[in-house]
Amino acid sequence: MLNDKRFAAGILIFLLLLILVLLRGVIVKSYISGKVESAEKRYSLEIDYDKLEMNGIAGLTLKGLSVRQAGRDTLIASDQIDVRINPFKLLFFKIDTRSLKIERLSFNFVKEDSTSNYDFLFKGARSMDTTGRKSVTRLNYSRNLDNLLSMVFGMLPKNALIHELSVNYKYDEYYLKINVPDFNVSKDAFTAKIFTEECGHSEQLVLDGKLNDSKRNISAKIYSGGNKSFFSMPFINFRWSATLQFDTLAFDFSSSERDNGVITINGNSSVAGVAFYHEKVSPDNVLLKNAHFTYKVNIGEDYLELDSSSVFRINDLTFSPYFKAQKREKWNLTASVNKPKFPAQQLFSSLPGGLFRNLEGIEVSGDIDYHFFLNIDFANVDSLKLESVMRPDHFRIVKYGKTDLRRMNGEFEYTAYENGVPVRSFAVGPSNPGFRRLDQISPILQMTVMQSEDGGFFYHNGFLPEAIREALATNIKDKRFRRGGSTISMQLVKNVFLSRHKTLARKFEEMLIVWLIENNRLSSKQRMFEVYLNIIEWGPMVYGANEAARFYFNKDVSDLTVNESIFLAGIIPSPKRALNNFTPDGQLIPERMDGYFRLLAGRLRVKGLITESEEALIKPELRLSGESLRILQQRAAGRDTLSGTDFSNSKEVSEL
Repeated sequence: MLNDKRFAAGILIFLLLLILVLLRGVIVKSYISGKVESAEKRYSLEIDYDKLEMNGIAGLTLKGLSVRQAGRDTLIASDQIDVRINPFKLLFFKIDTRSLKIERLSFNFVKEDSTSNYDFLFKGARSMDTTGRKSVTRLNYSRNLDNLLSMVFGMLPKNALIHELSVNYKYDEYYLKINVPDFNVSKDAFTAKIFTEECGHSEQLVLDGKLNDSKRNISAKIYSGGNKSFFSMPFINFRWSATLQFDTLAFDFSSSERDNGVITINGNSSVAGVAFYHEKVSPDNVLLKNAHFTYKVNIGEDYLELDSSSVFRINDLTFSPYFKAQKREKWNLTASVNKPKFPAQQLFSSLPGGLFRNLEGIEVSGDIDYHFFLNIDFANVDSLKLESVMRPDHFRIVKYGKTDLRRMNGEFEYTAYENGVPVRSFAVGPSNPGFRRLDQISPILQMTVMQSEDGGFFYHNGFLPEAIREALATNIKDKRFRRGGSTISMQLVKNVFLSRHKTLARKFEEMLIVWLIENNRLSSKQRMFEVYLNIIEWGPMVYGANEAARFYFNKDVSDLTVNESIFLAGIIPSPKRALNNFTPDGQLIPERMDGYFRLLAGRLRVKGLITESEEALIKPELRLSGESLRILQQRAAGRDTLSGTDFSNSKEVSEL
């Protein structure tokens, strides 16, 4: 009985093989025709080829392939593709490539104005909305990635040779050509020399690696193959006005199958000798000796998530970030970092070169721990959540870096900048006739400045998280930088220690220096406030409170009235526009600052500096004298019609 079953099974297998041999051409052509028809219909493509034929039991030859979007330039072209496939998979109408040889394969991306020959790649799938009445476009990230990975791993067998592979991109006058003379895959190991030409500039790369299609795994190493010790990434400068160079890039990448709509990617990446430049990041090249990333990424239908088990190492510092971006009607972004107590020197010795010039070479002792959390729901930006706390433990500065952060404690020279250009330098101390000690500055002016700029200056440690959160939410809603959320400490550090280039690096360095000064009491609050009042800009080439009092009212800062003090505090955010709030004869236009005067008068009364009856008498009434009046009169003679700054809405005042 058993022999009969074996005989029957053998006959069945023989018949299946016979059917496969006889119908292999029909099966393959049917499969390919179905895929071609589906792609043409879905993406409005025109897919043509000159000849499709079988070679032996498992061989397939495709000649003269071209793929283009209707009415656009050819996107993909190949002279000839020879494939050997797994004949048994044909029984299930699946193509499994065993070997591959391609002659002249080219990808040509062309963009003119707002149209391109590849925009169909970014179109989402059609689906019904919740009402079922109409279709909407929605991207399915995990499905699209799964399709891409299946195509890549399915096309790259254990043995392959692609002769003359080229990738070309053209956008108006810009062009990028990438040429690979021979891409060889032998027993899952691949190697290639890559030549790039970007608008006449040539580079060379070497690529070595291995792949395992059954495990969806690729590992590779990329390094410069020319006379240079580094490689410059093309396209980045054209697309983002940035430059990126590196010595070596290595990665190991494994992807799971799609399970319940989710794909998990595990991998390791490392990079050495990185140099990066972008004017909005830093005025100098950002240098990174080495970095290593071990990551786990989950991709769902509508989200991408970096798992918190991921570990990033930058120089000597390791941390485990979490990030999730989910797209429904609008994006929802969540990011967090929790770094328990660790040696503080690890942080400061790992700062990339070129980002924090004042802190280069600094040595510290003790420990710190750090917590960061951010959530932005773009459907409800006002619900934005932001937490950032760095706690010291027996922390102290052993040696200062390039800059002594205690410089404010004695007399020092301050340089004022306009548009990144130094315009004036002066001493901040007794040798300057315009300098005034804190006890020589009107107490009313001191309080109005604090209430306008930073009411909690003497009580916080340099930061007001809620003010920063509100400023970030406002900037996102307005799609421009409107508010900074800066404390007096942050403004002071920016002016005394940092360059005038508005970059991300400057903001991060500003926060680190503020933290170091405030947490280590490198300068007293009184001295910091004294320096602040003596250096901030108060008008055209007017710096410091005493110069401001002389410029606007021809008197010493100790003699200012309440109205004059409120006015001076109100113009700090926009000092160059201050004179636009006056008539040609020097009278303040009341409606310009009415709301601001009422707000500050109320705060002075609450602080006990004025009585209720005195508050009731405060109105936006004052007259200029001295140099400011002369400038106004000159403007009037020249019929200057500059518009003023409206302070009538009290929301213009920072609620600190």
